Amino acid sequence: MRFNLAWANTIAQNVTLKVALMVLSFVTVALTLSTAKLSIRKPIIIDRGCLTSVLEGSSNEHTTTEIETFVKEAIRQRFNSDSTPIPDYLSSEELAARSQEQKELLNRTMTQTVIVRAAKSNGNTVSVESDRLISVGQVRSAFQFPLIVTISSTTRSENNPYGLQVVKIIPPKTEQK
Repeated sequence: MRFNLAWANTIAQNVTLKVALMVLSFVTVALTLSTAKLSIRKPIIIDRGCLTSVLEGSSNEHTTTEIETFVKEAIRQRFNSDSTPIPDYLSSEELAARSQEQKELLNRTMTQTVIVRAAKSNGNTVSVESDRLISVGQVRSAFQFPLIVTISSTTRSENNPYGLQVVKIIPPKTEQK
């Protein structure tokens, strides 16, 4: 092979390699910028249930719907005989009250279920309208069971995605005539 042809082929390959290097460098920079831009965006959270919907990203703010859903779940864990409470949902005082109440119900061979009808939040307190079902064997009784629930904000975790905790549950004061 002639020296001129070999040198021309080497120069042609160098030009091709330089063009390929420039194109790959451009693609690398573009992908790096797009990855950085996408990593800064808030994640899409999908709530899986009967209806699938996209939720807003988590923040320290609690919506009324989120508070009402949390209160329904926390009341179920606090009062229902067949539930196992998640410690992050209830304060230590409420867990102690639950265990004492469940011990008394067990001694009397009774079970209870609380069904939440409505919950209205007002700051850190939530007014709950519920029904209390108490059963002794096959005999069941239903009673109105209004409650006032005091909640506090905690950090969100895997065990407590709501970032809320029940501090105290009390029945509202009734007027005596």
